[in-house]
Amino acid sequence: MPAILGKGTVAALLLILAAATAFAAKPASVKVELGEDASGQMSITLSTDRIKAGPVEFEVANASKFLVHELLIAPWEGNPTSLPYDDKVQQVKEDGLKELQGAEDIPVGQKVTLRLALAPGQYVVFCNQVGHYKNGMFHRFTVTR
Repeated sequence: MPAILGKGTVAALLLILAAATAFAAKPASVKVELGEDASGQMSITLSTDRIKAGPVEFEVANASKFLVHELLIAPWEGNPTSLPYDDKVQQVKEDGLKELQGAEDIPVGQKVTLRLALAPGQYVVFCNQVGHYKNGMFHRFTVTR
């Protein structure tokens, strides 16, 4: 004979299930700082370069005093320095990257939040403002199972 649950028990189970679902859906957080040093060397600094697959929230700050930056991310198994590049315009050929996502044209001193769902694999994060990628604004990013 099946057990019969009271309304209070059912309500408590539903509340526990809802809380568990909300907790499981909380995205991983990665803090990102975009900028350059006094000599002009570009940089992307990540609070972590490895997370588990699923939702991720990139909290991106353009710490530059002078330059607009962006944060782009794409799956990339190769060396992060080998993205398809157009020397004439001094930018990565974005149409050569599958599943490219990101936040473009982040003004000086501004912060943005970028929410993504990432599958396991190797990625590259980079800035594609003119000349920035070749000036060191890229970083390897790993998403694990």
